[in-house]
Amino acid sequence: MYSIMLVDDEEDIRQSIIELVHWGKMGFEIIGEASNGEEALEVMEDNVPDILITDIKMPIMDGIELSKRVREEHPAVKIVFLSGYEDFEYAVSGIKLTILEYLLKPASISDLENMLGKVRKNLDEEKRSANDLVTIEKDFLKKFDVNKMSFLVSLITDNYSDVSESEFQKLLQTYQLNLTGERQVLLNITIDKPSFAKITSGNQNLELMKFSLANTIRKIVDKYVQGEVFTFTSNSVAILSDTKENIEMYTDILVKEINESVQKIFGFSIGIGVSEEYARISDTKRAFQSSISALNYQTTLGENKGIYISDIETIQQNEIVFNEVNEAKLISLIKIGSKKELEIFIDQLFQQFYFGMNSKEHLQIFLMELYVSVLKAYKTTILKYDSGILQQVQIISEIHRYEDRQVIKEWFKNFCISAIAIIQEQRKEKTDSLAKQGYAYLVEHYSDPSLSLKHVSKQMLISPSYFSSLFKKENGLSFTDALVEIRMEKAKEHLLTTDHKIFEVAIDSGYTDQHYFSYCFKKYFGESPNKIRETFKKNKLRAESKS
Repeated sequence: MYSIMLVDDEEDIRQSIIELVHWGKMGFEIIGEASNGEEALEVMEDNVPDILITDIKMPIMDGIELSKRVREEHPAVKIVFLSGYEDFEYAVSGIKLTILEYLLKPASISDLENMLGKVRKNLDEEKRSANDLVTIEKDFLKKFDVNKMSFLVSLITDNYSDVSESEFQKLLQTYQLNLTGERQVLLNITIDKPSFAKITSGNQNLELMKFSLANTIRKIVDKYVQGEVFTFTSNSVAILSDTKENIEMYTDILVKEINESVQKIFGFSIGIGVSEEYARISDTKRAFQSSISALNYQTTLGENKGIYISDIETIQQNEIVFNEVNEAKLISLIKIGSKKELEIFIDQLFQQFYFGMNSKEHLQIFLMELYVSVLKAYKTTILKYDSGILQQVQIISEIHRYEDRQVIKEWFKNFCISAIAIIQEQRKEKTDSLAKQGYAYLVEHYSDPSLSLKHVSKQMLISPSYFSSLFKKENGLSFTDALVEIRMEKAKEHLLTTDHKIFEVAIDSGYTDQHYFSYCFKKYFGESPNKIRETFKKNKLRAESKS
């Protein structure tokens, strides 16, 4: 059953469509309706449909602006335009939208049901082809010969620092890879195995499903930017490579569409680790490693979302070199803050050490290595060192002389736990600061009509989805609600303290359309701008006459 939202400013048309179409029989259900784009977005905050059927020309917010907003927030939603012929070129010019069908008004119920039949067929085919694993595997392997696949895997596993850019470009041309953009971002997509196990039938397996997943991801990537998609172990890897502008504009939309599409098509959850942007393709290995670091936070941040490494860790170009597997795990546990697992792991580390090395000199070196690993976790997560952490190096010169091994181990456990507390506190301060900065930015720039979540998050140097989450958590309001509140309060203040015309107040408050401003104002305060101003003047005169 596919869900539908219907948006049209003519109520009689909406009601006729809702009442006369045999929705259930055709495999659809209506989950919401609205008279304009603004109302539709409000309804979609609670219930996102599979399909949006919308008129183009509507008051307050038309179907084009609605489609753009839906594309940013819910890119997997398919769009059907229902409007006059003259609107069509206007509707599709220069916009990257997932338009399934276009139906001309006036349309009969028969025309509408025929169109819905095509839509159902397209969606069913999308699901069927995504799950035709044998065909997909053949197509996938046909497109990727062994040499090309080997080179892509080597990009994320081998060190190419000694290869010049000109030599690299020759390699990319040789393998005909779409990796010649000025900026790259790497997405590391992993299937959540428990949720996969719940939905899979007996004849499916994880190994086959990865080809289908990679195929779906490639189709989404190709809609927006250049890049390559391939499989590595059980994961899918997408290297996006395009202009700096396109990478910044479409990465967040891509991540959202991949998440939503996989959930809708396959029914299982995924995690997406998103690397920092990078300019040199030879830095792909480092980007892949940072995407793995991002995925390490999946247990605390949850599945079905893009985890941007730049949102969580401060990217450092000169990292402390320490290649031990145990070191990497220790750093991960400290950054994530898993105290119970950390204590168990430290027990194992000390048990392994005392089993093989017993001299006090070896113990001092071991403690210094552990200390450096804590500094590394600290360095990649926060912006400044705590003096107490740095002072611990002095203790190491004394602690190794203790005979009681338990005392030494407990000291290091407490040291790690204190580091976790400081990291978490400074991380909270950072998120609080970003949320406050974001709100202050709205207060300062509320009159800019182009102000948007994407614009402000760019100023904060974090992704839109992460900024949206931080903003709401710390300020108690969503970005949109906070912007409306600021604009409305400023508009009211302007109305009551000046004699400016309503359209002037609207423009000063960030609205380019006076009618839309008046609609929002009345919705917020319960009265129109003119009524509020008139009531205020009457009360003022009454107060003056009494005095």
